[in-house]
Amino acid sequence: MTAILGNGFTAEIIRSSKRTSIAIKISKGQVFVMVPENLNRATIELLVAKKSRWIKEKLALQQEIFAVKPKEFMAGEVFSYLGKNHVLKIVSGFYPALTRHEDELIVSVRDTRVDNAKIIKQLLIKWYKQQAQQVLVEKSQHYAKIIGVSPSSVVIKAFKSRWGSCSIKSVIQYNWKIIMAPEPIIDYLVVHELCHILHHNHSPTFWKSVGKYCPNYKEQGAWLKLNGAKLEI
Repeated sequence: MTAILGNGFTAEIIRSSKRTSIAIKISKGQVFVMVPENLNRATIELLVAKKSRWIKEKLALQQEIFAVKPKEFMAGEVFSYLGKNHVLKIVSGFYPALTRHEDELIVSVRDTRVDNAKIIKQLLIKWYKQQAQQVLVEKSQHYAKIIGVSPSSVVIKAFKSRWGSCSIKSVIQYNWKIIMAPEPIIDYLVVHELCHILHHNHSPTFWKSVGKYCPNYKEQGAWLKLNGAKLEI
């Protein structure tokens, strides 16, 4: 394994006889370039140079993730929903449950005197996923009619490093954590993925379609890159 010195970063080269294409992976603040075994170094250096901006954005994003203070799931902590802060309130009840009232997320637990962090986290994730399912399906149906496309299905799941996807069969998938973002950002993501039904690429034609239905897509995309790491539980 050898390395390339990039613009502000070091990229480790990993060669494999099984690989037929180049892939760049960023993990825990490190850059890895996976390439075919016999690919010449000059070609690899050229690709890394072209991808330098993208690599630095990803590195910055991961640094933000590491800087996010872990939640303790205690009363008074703040959680975002549709871009608005909600304060966690813990009350006693017959069974574990979570409801939202105005700017509060109210969790009921059997005994408030013990450590309920694990069950509270589970309740929050379940609730967020339920809200994401409802909101994202509704928005997808709304924008699909406007754009004139028909997704075969809308799936809510957990992604490690992306916010959404559109398959060649028009299956739209969203990362449930996007439900923490402001609604204009969610709208942008929905329009973005639905436009991939028309264009399965990121060509100028694709971005023109996105801009037609989401005029501020550049600012919204930039917001997501800058703040996406904060959309965590």
